[in-house]
Amino acid sequence: MKTIILIIACISALFAEPPVEFEKEKYKIGEMVFDNKCSSCHEKSMDIGLLMHNFIEKDNKLLNLKAPTGNEISYRLKSQIGNIDDIEFQIEETADFLIDYLYNPDKSKTICLEGVIRHFDTMPSMKGKISEEEIIEVNHFLYFLQGFNGINEYYHNEDLEFK
Repeated sequence: MKTIILIIACISALFAEPPVEFEKEKYKIGEMVFDNKCSSCHEKSMDIGLLMHNFIEKDNKLLNLKAPTGNEISYRLKSQIGNIDDIEFQIEETADFLIDYLYNPDKSKTICLEGVIRHFDTMPSMKGKISEEEIIEVNHFLYFLQGFNGINEYYHNEDLEFK
């Protein structure tokens, strides 16, 4: 009986609809803002296993990343800020966090793992370079980049393999 319930739960997760808070147009706008204002330092997404290998075993010398990736930030936002049981409120909380962090960056406020963040300098303030509205749009993109079930069906890149 437990096995049947587990199988049903897994199948349900695979076909689950995005939460009502997901707005595809806002996601696309946020992705464009990310591409235009963030991607010079932040890669959009990379395989987590590869990232951990890069940081833990290769001291960031394999990938030579300038900053955490978007999917790392996505995961950390959802796991470190607010409560994922209330997505609508958590999206507001993560946006507030990003506005504060982007305008007043400080490593003491980071949500990233110490083993990752130690490879990077504190980012420069983005005040005057990105508006609060743009940060809210990027937040929507980042929040849903990691996906609802580990894989985001709205983000497709043939070069990526999510495992």
